[in-house]
Amino acid sequence: MTQSNSPVDLGVESVNELARNFWYSAILRAGIKLDVFSLLENDSLTSQDVAVRISASPRYTQAFLDSCAVLELLEKKADKYNNSSMSSKFLVKGKAAYVGDHALHHTNTWDSWGHLDEVIKEGKTRLPYETGFVDANTYWTDYMIGQHNRATSGQAHYLVESLDLANKRKLIDLGGGAASYSIALCAANPQLKAVVVDQKEPLVVAKPLVEEAKLQDQISLVEGSFFGDQVGSGYDVCLISGVVLIKPEEDCKKLFKLAFEILEPGGLVVIQDYMHIEDDPARKRLDTLEDLYVLVVFDPGAGDREGAEVASWLEEAGFQSTKSIQLPTQLGLVTAEKPPAG
Repeated sequence: MTQSNSPVDLGVESVNELARNFWYSAILRAGIKLDVFSLLENDSLTSQDVAVRISASPRYTQAFLDSCAVLELLEKKADKYNNSSMSSKFLVKGKAAYVGDHALHHTNTWDSWGHLDEVIKEGKTRLPYETGFVDANTYWTDYMIGQHNRATSGQAHYLVESLDLANKRKLIDLGGGAASYSIALCAANPQLKAVVVDQKEPLVVAKPLVEEAKLQDQISLVEGSFFGDQVGSGYDVCLISGVVLIKPEEDCKKLFKLAFEILEPGGLVVIQDYMHIEDDPARKRLDTLEDLYVLVVFDPGAGDREGAEVASWLEEAGFQSTKSIQLPTQLGLVTAEKPPAG
């Protein structure tokens, strides 16, 4: 083999960094599962202290904590560790901005991503709970509670802030999951009654959250599919959040037609999801990767949608006065109204 005396192209480190990125998510996942961030919230501890508390190898614990420190998840002073401001805010269980479950949900999809070459060739989704890496119950629980993390860490605030529901009385939350957004909307609008429709597993997660918020009198949980008889009618608001991204176009259009049928004249439909609302270069990276992500782990017909495309589907279903709202988060809103009677 010929030896080259030319200097090393340091651009290769960009490739090496991409290859190592999964190390970082693994460290984050381990920290969440070991709950070290709760452990280090009020105490500065040595690696030996932490190893004893989590019943782990002292040598491995020290290397792990040092890695957390260089990733700015922890701070190290002398031989003691404590949370960084980021971990203190977002990774301590029980805090409003906690997003640990959401992070676990993403790392639960590792095996699916590890077979990305096969997924691309086959054009077929690789469901995470069918890979053996995580069981179905854990996957869906982490997913639902993770979505609740997203809501409580800011998304619910922006949804409430963007909607005027003062004159609305009856809301249906189709595919409402953990009822996170119904909880936020009902808390902000005491006159509002909500019906959350979803499968059994999400509603098991939703029930204690509704009870914790003391909103049992305002929120009803109904087990079933989007298109079942249990959906009912007579609503003046219909919320569809986190559904359009992961379902194929034909299902979204069918769901929008259902929303039109069950809403009263003048009723409001609200679509909240990953959508391109405005041309924002800062969002392009995540939007592009999100489009691949939903194909890998949700459905071959899923996709990161254009807001204008979603608006056109609503108009096709009979809605009018569509409005697109870009939020400060990665999610956006598209709203529309059912024409008034007469």
